[in-house]
Amino acid sequence: MQRDALAAIDIGAGQGTRVALFDNPATVVGERYFSLSDYGVSFESFVGRLRHEVEALLAENGNRELRSIGIATPGVLRRDGSFKWVQNIPFLEGHNLKEELSRSFGVRAGVANDADAGALAEWSVLRIDLLYWVFGGGWGGAWVSKEGELMFPSTDWDGRDSSLHYTNEPGVSIPLEKIVLQELFTEIGASYDRLERILDEEFGEDDEHRLGPGGDPESLRAEIILSGPGRCRLFRAIVGNDDFYERFLDIHETKEMSDPAVAGKHISKLSSMRVEPAVNTDRLYGKILARATGTMLKAAREDGLPEGIPICLGGKPSYALPYFGPSAQRMLGKMGMMNYLRPSIVDERGLNANLVGAAVVADHAERLGRTVATRASGDMGHEPAEMR
Repeated sequence: MQRDALAAIDIGAGQGTRVALFDNPATVVGERYFSLSDYGVSFESFVGRLRHEVEALLAENGNRELRSIGIATPGVLRRDGSFKWVQNIPFLEGHNLKEELSRSFGVRAGVANDADAGALAEWSVLRIDLLYWVFGGGWGGAWVSKEGELMFPSTDWDGRDSSLHYTNEPGVSIPLEKIVLQELFTEIGASYDRLERILDEEFGEDDEHRLGPGGDPESLRAEIILSGPGRCRLFRAIVGNDDFYERFLDIHETKEMSDPAVAGKHISKLSSMRVEPAVNTDRLYGKILARATGTMLKAAREDGLPEGIPICLGGKPSYALPYFGPSAQRMLGKMGMMNYLRPSIVDERGLNANLVGAAVVADHAERLGRTVATRASGDMGHEPAEMR
């Protein structure tokens, strides 16, 4: 028996794109992948590849019919769903992929920033108010209400740091005051000045990344430390010239310590072995995360954020939660905040959070289409129960 399906697309700016079919946002039935080198050099070539992948998946899974399409993407979107800015994929800028795929397949489509999509994936399981954070090259996030509404997404962003909501772009918009960082470094006997020298080497005169939100010279952007590369910067600052830790790593692992994309797992290995520089790195990371979290929660409470809602963590650096989480939780408790940091439920189930989130976006798009059709027909008495 032929069945319909949701198509979910997770666009990657660094590696590749995943395309999947779902029966519903909880059940994936097929998946395909193509690399960044297969994107082509134009919007038209990329759309053509996406059409091919979706059609191939439909054929591979019993020639299913398509219900709707959801897209998770990096970058900044406009309210109409078009791309305003996408890192590493400039040919997408100014185009509306949602509308193009909707026309191509004759179904409704939706699009969301990938951190927002991950948050919707968590919501699809918990169905409560939650904060979702994803750590990678930076620190992204989202606040989702118990009704499944994304609160304060950065659509139509005007480019000013002050326009970003802390819950949606925490890594960029939350300041870490240097005077506070100096105190926290001193608590573990480390040198904050060494971190500044590392930043000098890495960024030079690049003030956009070196200075805090709004160009504040007395602070750093939170993601300078609270990210995958940030954890590596902390480790380098704490270990200094002491290479004793290398005795606990093999030659291959030691060489990888200079690569933020893979060094994190080796820092975690060292933490698990109670090697002091790694333990101090994660203790400090947790304390700094707690301070940034406090800044976020205090500000978001003014916008109605409920007390004590869970904070779900995604992204590879979040796998180090067992190492930096305890110090973060202790400090949050001292600050009177009972929010609990926990791993992403979707990650724990072995699913791709962005793909699941894209399936939720597709499901929302299809439901919205049914609501619009019902209203257009004037037959409100027959609106599906789940849409009321």
